[in-house]
Amino acid sequence: MSKKPQSARRNPRDASAGQSREDAITDLSYLAYLRATPRPFLQFVSGHFPPGTVTQAHSHPCIALHGCLQGPLSLVLSQEETPLDAGAFYLLAPGVRHYWRNDGRQTGATLGVLIDAQRPGRWPSGAGVEECCGKLARAVQGIHRFNAAGDDELRLLFWLAADHLTALEPRETAATVGALWALVAQCTARLAAAPDSAAEPDDLAQRIRRLLLSRVNDRLSINDVARELQVSPTRAKEAFRKAFDCGIAAYHNQLKIWQAKRLLCNRTLTVEQVSRKLSFSTASYFSQVFLQHTGETPREFRRGAGLT
Repeated sequence: MSKKPQSARRNPRDASAGQSREDAITDLSYLAYLRATPRPFLQFVSGHFPPGTVTQAHSHPCIALHGCLQGPLSLVLSQEETPLDAGAFYLLAPGVRHYWRNDGRQTGATLGVLIDAQRPGRWPSGAGVEECCGKLARAVQGIHRFNAAGDDELRLLFWLAADHLTALEPRETAATVGALWALVAQCTARLAAAPDSAAEPDDLAQRIRRLLLSRVNDRLSINDVARELQVSPTRAKEAFRKAFDCGIAAYHNQLKIWQAKRLLCNRTLTVEQVSRKLSFSTASYFSQVFLQHTGETPREFRRGAGLT
């Protein structure tokens, strides 16, 4: 993980020197979510990057965690342009120059947190914060890639942090900080124990996931997926479950629920309209799936968010 991923492709534009003239900056990005957190977490944010966005090359004076909530989206590091899908993220050492670009057709979304491991703030003696920061600073010495989608523990922790960030009603600060510490500590342990432990899933599983991400609003059967990728349904199911420990349909429904939460925040859309946009067979089935994933119905979600 300490090396740049083999899947990254060469980019003729050199982010380490700033974008070249032909790579015109078109920064359409905007801040979608911001959560206040105590040190060592300086900034906990989600940015949205509409199609055509190219941001200014920059670096941070502290460790940065940059991940993708909704892709595809590219993080350009030095001379490498690395496409990210949901669940992929990086830990970057201080001073690593980078920028974002979105060549896709839909708005990308990110999760980002800055971590000042050198100045962790005031914590009670015995809390272990200074020790954790020291381990993190020693472990993060370059560019480290992780893929939460292919790792049960990282997947749970990454999306838990994302839920705290994007919750309509702010969660308790202690719970949010706990979620961040759990994610960072897991990454630190992976870096210390096995540099290659966050390896990418196999190519077929990745292609299936990219298809599901690009067609989150569609109704896709296992046969549809297999036909699209020209493999047998059995092979598609086996490859995806081996890589992600999750069924194709279950993963697609998880993506739909994430999208549903965003759509339900639009007061002009009814639950039935949201259901149709996401290609559920009926509104009642949509409500059933939403309840299974969130513990509440779509209407309860709206009431809790003060949208009714």
